[in-house]
Amino acid sequence: MNLVIENRDGITIVEIKERRLLSEVTSKLKAKLLIEAQPDINALLIDISQVETIDSSGFGAFLLAQRQLREHNIPVFIVGASPSIYNMFEILSLVDTFSFAETIDDAIKAIKTT
Repeated sequence: MNLVIENRDGITIVEIKERRLLSEVTSKLKAKLLIEAQPDINALLIDISQVETIDSSGFGAFLLAQRQLREHNIPVFIVGASPSIYNMFEILSLVDTFSFAETIDDAIKAIKTT
């Protein structure tokens, strides 16, 4: 699993550098997201701009992080979703579960204005 994790002013950014998020790699992604999705952060940004394909276990990894942060009212942003992947979020009725942004900077601006 190729990830870059960064912290900017309490905002954790997880950049996924994989083209395909399939069950073979998502167990590692789940573990990393659970480590990063702690109540001491201001927001979690998951950058999927390089991801072309996600299976159900990939969506499950995102949901796991979101559930861990929901009780602390910490937002989880999906950043850089392609139109086809965003469409999958819609089909799975997950568009109201996450916040979406086109870029990391857009997500950070949205966080700072709320």
